[in-house]
Amino acid sequence: MEQTILSYGEVLWDLLPAGPMLGGAPFNFAARMAAFGHPCVMVSRIGQDALGKQAMAAIRDHAVETCCIQVDPKLPTGTVTIELDDLANAHYHITEQVAYDHLQFDPVIRQVADHARVLYFGTLVQRSEHPRQTLAELRRCLPQDALCICDLNLRQACYSLETVQASLGIAHWLKCNQEEILWLSEALGWSHQSLPGLIERTMDQWQLEGILLTLGEQGALVAAASGEMCYQPGFQVKVRETIGAGDATTAAFVHHRLKGDSLETCILRGCALGSLVATRAGGTCPVTKEELDHFLANP
Repeated sequence: MEQTILSYGEVLWDLLPAGPMLGGAPFNFAARMAAFGHPCVMVSRIGQDALGKQAMAAIRDHAVETCCIQVDPKLPTGTVTIELDDLANAHYHITEQVAYDHLQFDPVIRQVADHARVLYFGTLVQRSEHPRQTLAELRRCLPQDALCICDLNLRQACYSLETVQASLGIAHWLKCNQEEILWLSEALGWSHQSLPGLIERTMDQWQLEGILLTLGEQGALVAAASGEMCYQPGFQVKVRETIGAGDATTAAFVHHRLKGDSLETCILRGCALGSLVATRAGGTCPVTKEELDHFLANP
């Protein structure tokens, strides 16, 4: 079996003012990685309802493998009501007790884990015990050289310091935004430090290989345990909505990291893709390589 990208976590419908769109950070990431040409497997759980059937079809349309998507006979497919403020920033109201809250480890997940090249996971799906246990089992089954990426993705009452610390303990790379790393430092009682200082302390605390810190319109900062640190200023674009922009940044960064490109290239193309996604509707809106190259040539 070919080495695969595993994206673990919630598949849900974003209920936007303009209508529902399939999303969830893990699915957004998987869809982008599949668009880059990587074989991707989505590990999640949906309901045996109309939204679940629509979700399964949409996932396949994005060329993401669905063999590890479980169907719950009772609980509904996840949804989140999204409101956009005057700056097009999204505010989330996440439905509780949905199918992905009962995602369980099974032989299919076990088999796919044997061939994983990357495991991407977040914290939202870990608000319930079953998905936390399943993630721990999945992590133990991965090949030793598999790359584990944790996206903090802190959403309302769907996380705890204990869950965040456990997630960092099984990750190689951390992706977070400025608000999230500041929350982490405050929760741990760390004294005030600069963002580069917080990044270095976080890497040291959990022996991480690196951290990708997104900064919204100000761009992104990336640091590796080797001591290398790169800052990419943001691109000036007309923002339509920010949903999925950070997930696109992460996907492009990981794609170029897997290719062996420099940190400068990884973060440059990551920020560029995230900026383009922010000009469009939906977290999985298509962006071609030609569009990205043209944007970088004419920012």
